[in-house]
This record gives sequence, C-alpha cells and structure tokens, in this order.
Amino acid sequence: MRPFRRAVLRIPLALLAAPALARAQPAWSPSQPVRVLIPFPAGGTMDPVVRIAQQAVQEDLGQPVVIDYRPGGATVVGTTELQRAAPDGHTLLMVANSFAANITLRPNTPYNALRDFAPLVLATVVPHVLVANPAVARDFPGFLEAGRKPGGGLTYGSYGIGTSNHLGGDQFKGLARLNAIHVPYTGTTQAYPDLTSGRLDFMFANLPDVLQPVAAGQLRALAISAEARAKELPNLPTMAELGFPLVLSDSWFGLICRAEVPAPARARLEAAWRAALLRPDIRGRLEEQAFTVLAKPGEDFGADIRRYARTYAEVIQANGIKVE
Repeated sequence: MRPFRRAVLRIPLALLAAPALARAQPAWSPSQPVRVLIPFPAGGTMDPVVRIAQQAVQEDLGQPVVIDYRPGGATVVGTTELQRAAPDGHTLLMVANSFAANITLRPNTPYNALRDFAPLVLATVVPHVLVANPAVARDFPGFLEAGRKPGGGLTYGSYGIGTSNHLGGDQFKGLARLNAIHVPYTGTTQAYPDLTSGRLDFMFANLPDVLQPVAAGQLRALAISAEARAKELPNLPTMAELGFPLVLSDSWFGLICRAEVPAPARARLEAAWRAALLRPDIRGRLEEQAFTVLAKPGEDFGADIRRYARTYAEVIQANGIKVE
C-alpha cells in the first residue's frame, strides 16, 4: 500500500469542534425550524436515526425539526445544499461514511469537506458482518485458506463502487492477502440473492440484513467489524480478535453543520441531539433496529472523520478506485 500523503488531509480547526469556547459566550436557541438534510432518498437506513430522535430534539430546542431529502450525486447534492445554507445553526446535514470517502473519491466537489463543515454528533453505527456462502468455508481459518488459493480466487460484493463495504472489502483483501475479485452491485436487492445462491462468494454486509439468512443457514457469518461482539451474534468474533484490528467496515451516521456556525449554537445543537440519543427509550428503539448508539460529541466525531478519511484514502489509492 503506498504511503499516505498527509498533506491531502490537513484538518482545519473547524472540524475539531471546541465546546469549551461556547461556555464563555451567550446561550443560543433556534429562532425558526431546524432543517435536517438527508442526502439519500426517503426510506433509507439513515431515516430512523433522525425520526426516532426527532420529537425529543424538538422539545429540547423549542422549534420543529424538519427533514429535507436532497438525494443525488453520491451525497454531493445534499452536502452542497448545506454549504449554501445560512451559517446560523438552522440547517444540519446527516452524513455517513461516504462523507469521508468522497474527500478522495470526489476531489472536485463545490465544497471542501474538511474546511467548510464542523461535526456536531456521531449518532450511530451499524457494524458490518463478513458473511460467505456456506460452500466457501465452514469457519474463518477455512475462509482464509480458500481465499489464498492460487487460481481463480473468490468474488466479493458491495453496495456499489466507493461504498463503505467496498472499501472495507478492499482493505481486508489486502490485509488478509486474499485472491479475490470485487463485484459491485447497486444495493442489496441483487447482492443478497447472488450471495445466498453461490454466484457470489462473500461480502461485508449490514448486521440487521444478515441475521435472518445466517439463522436459516443460507449464509455463514465469519467475523464482525466492530469494537465489540454484537448481542445479536454473541459467538461471532470481532475482526480484532481474529488478528485484523485495522479493518474499517461499517455504516455510521452523524450530523454536521457549516463551519461558520457560532460555537454557542454548535454546543446547543450537539447537547440536544446527544441527550435525545442517550434517552433509554430512544436508545432502545434504535437498538431494536440493530443500530449501536454512540452519541459521540463533535470533537470525537471530528477525530473519527479524520481516521476514516485517512484509511479510505490509502485504500482508494492502493486499489486505484475511481468513480464516474
């Protein structure tokens, strides 16, 4: 893997939100509805994160929280809409791993992701499970043996070029020295039937999507890319337990705003969303849908964005990944 060029990802101070600055300034409250931009079509995996916390945040802020869908351009349309919004704290954007990946994949966007925006809260994460067709291997050592055989090699799927499970798959392939070929899909509709039928050998998939086919024996779960084991699959080891602690493959969701939003407004918004996400009833509803609630503050979220952006840049450059 080629050395990572540090100059590409110099992180401005706006990305590392400083809540301490807000304590020395007057308190802030929204004076109009707070708009949350979602850069994907309605009904996607991101929706519940906003909708389940929406009412609690409204009650805290004293203003309606309005969801505004702005899909298109691999989230570039929605992110551009945030850049155009007034930097007054009344417009937020829900982002995912694509926000970090696009820094390298789409360098010609009309905004600078690391300069123009500030993180507020990393809300949730959905771990990815390494699943394989049962014909490939019975366990993780057998999978590595099958993947390292010379010759035709294995095939692994993803939700599309540049998606989080594509980048995670490419990273894992390199770290594990697998002989494997990437097969991109346009989502889950085609990928899972091919995986269960044996036309596709393995992939990193969202935890909730694989629970039923794993229970039915249609897929074999080999590892989970998470900091800890999942309660849904308590016997499934993490990638770190299996000797691959560097693998980053998951689906996280967090809120950002314009970098110019005053510190008191950022602190107020961060506090409202974190308080909502950490409420036992809201956390419970999200966990029922297999989300891991993080509710990390903006400063920690900024550090995570840096980490993912750096790893994704290395994977993209090492594998020559390009998007149209």
